[in-house]
Order: sequence, then structure tokens, then C-alpha cells
Amino acid sequence: MRIDDNFAEGFDLVKAMERFRDNPTEQGKRRFFKELKDAQLLVPYQGDTMNVAALHNSAGEILLPAFTSPYELTREHTPWDNIGVMTLDDLKHIIIDLPAEFSGVVLNPFGKALVLRRPQLMEIDREMEGMTLQRTDHPAPQILSPLKSYPPGIVEVLRSFFEKNPEVTRAWILAARPDYRTAPHKLFVIEFFGDRRMLFPQVAKVIEPFMRPGESFELMKADLALAREAREKSAPIYICR
Repeated sequence: MRIDDNFAEGFDLVKAMERFRDNPTEQGKRRFFKELKDAQLLVPYQGDTMNVAALHNSAGEILLPAFTSPYELTREHTPWDNIGVMTLDDLKHIIIDLPAEFSGVVLNPFGKALVLRRPQLMEIDREMEGMTLQRTDHPAPQILSPLKSYPPGIVEVLRSFFEKNPEVTRAWILAARPDYRTAPHKLFVIEFFGDRRMLFPQVAKVIEPFMRPGESFELMKADLALAREAREKSAPIYICR
């Protein structure tokens, strides 16, 4: 079991929790949340690096384990196959993408542990990012329509981002709603090769500054049918050259 050379140890979870306990103010909370989001974490895998390890607790929950140091990782002899380096955001996106499988993250499960379930992860995002992310599975196709106007500057910023990510081939911005009684929201349809869990968190960070407070938006990976409908509704904002 080899620790990645890129891992930067330095986050002390116990001291961070103690500081927050001693200073439970808004400022203390933000400092604690920032420490959690900035920390590099050791994440074990079973098999290849697409299969993160999981732990079951006595309540029947399945949690993603992550460790703040090699010492915490090796407190108990567990035959992990591989060890990767992730952030709390990386783990959060796995949980968002697989909501039926994972209930949350447990930091340092063999020591003084901290469990962060979905509500806590969303609270951290609301406090630090001003937005939360969640997966939505629509029971029926949405009603798509052209967007009357784009937020100023968003097209140029997205084009610049997509040009640096060659897996993206085309992208559209549309209006979407589940039915005509519901107000539409912005839908970003992206045609690309690869795993949305890698691309979508980055795209969301690019889009978020252009959204109004409390405004929701949606990201969807374009399959053949969705790409065809997007082409019928609107010209793409980006085409890979």
C-alpha cells in the first residue's frame, strides 16, 4: 500500500474540531468549514481507482472513509488495494452521483471520527460557496426551450473553460421545466467524453458566479437524443474546433 507522493499532510482534524468547539461563532464555523474543504485526504480503494472503499456503521449506513494522515490510515490493519488523494469536494460529488449507495463521509473512522452526512455537506457548501449541488432524476423528459438571454459574460467564460478541456465537444444553454405550470430554470447541456463526476463540479464552479442568489441551474450530459433536441432548440454556445 503506497501513499501518493502528492499528498500534503498537515490538517489536524482533532485540533480543528477543538478550535470550533471553543469558538462556535459564525467566524469559527467558517474557519472550520474552510479547513475541511482545503484539507487533502487519503481515500482507500478496493480494486481499481474507480471503486472507492466503503464502511458500514451500526445504523446500516454506508460511508466513504477518508483519512487526514498516514497514521490515521494505518491505525487498524485493513487490506486496502490502493490509496488516492482527494478533497472533501471530490468525495461529496461521489455521494451526489450515487445517493442510493452512500450516506456520507467519515473522516478518520479508526480514531476520533467526524461523520459528515448529506445535510452537513450541503451546509458547508451553502456557507462557503453560496450554493449546493444535488442530483435530480427526472421521471419524464423535461420541456426545453431557447433561453431568451444569457447572463452577461457567461458564454465567453464557458468557451474558455471548454477549450482547456478537450473531452468537451459541444455545449448549449437552454431553459427547462418539468411542466408548463413550473417556472423554467437554466439547463447546461454538455456533450463530452468521460465521467461527469470529474467535469461537472468544475463546470458548476465556473457557472455559479453568473447566477443570482437562490437561482438554480442544471447540468446534463448530452446523449444522442438530448443533443438532437438541443440542436433543434438553440445554437450551441461552444463547438470544439
